[in-house]
Amino acid sequence: MSVKHVVCRSLKMASTVPRSGASLLKIPEMAGVCDATVPTASSAPVPTIRVTSPDVEEIFRKFDIDKDGYISTSELEDALWDLDAVPTEGLIKAIMEQYCRHGNNQLDLVEFDTLVADFRSIGNVDPETLLKTFNKMDKDNSGFIDVEELKQGLQEYFREEPVTEDIVQTIMDAVDKNKDGKISIVEFVNLLNVTV
Repeated sequence: MSVKHVVCRSLKMASTVPRSGASLLKIPEMAGVCDATVPTASSAPVPTIRVTSPDVEEIFRKFDIDKDGYISTSELEDALWDLDAVPTEGLIKAIMEQYCRHGNNQLDLVEFDTLVADFRSIGNVDPETLLKTFNKMDKDNSGFIDVEELKQGLQEYFREEPVTEDIVQTIMDAVDKNKDGKISIVEFVNLLNVTV
């Protein structure tokens, strides 16, 4: 499958994602890449700060068995069952790599809230595969994929074809819904043609 085909398919799939108040817009710069103008859905900016919902706080307190204010890996295993995810060793490791920002291999309430919000957004995607792929592309472990990391990831996947700056920027423009110059885990799901 060619880079061009994947880009065009991704953008066409993104245009079918239902969003409240969404309108279809044409992207003129795609005419040269996809040989036709491709519609894409617009959406409100994604908030960068989440307010913990009462149910997440309740789940957090339920699984913070030792009441130290953190969810350890063993506590996370139980919490994942409650979130309808199978807590494999690989998934727990990928979660800690993606969400634990203190380097203590434990999640505080804010980190856990982000995890739960992302799990609720990704739908039926296998979270372990998703997080492993995302973390592989997130070379600097920032929790986001920037333009350079996106380009490197595409080059690793499409070894036989050149990945141009125009293609990378077109994907970034289409996927980066909040226009912060980086791809979040939820935006990454859209890149992979998964409806959120």
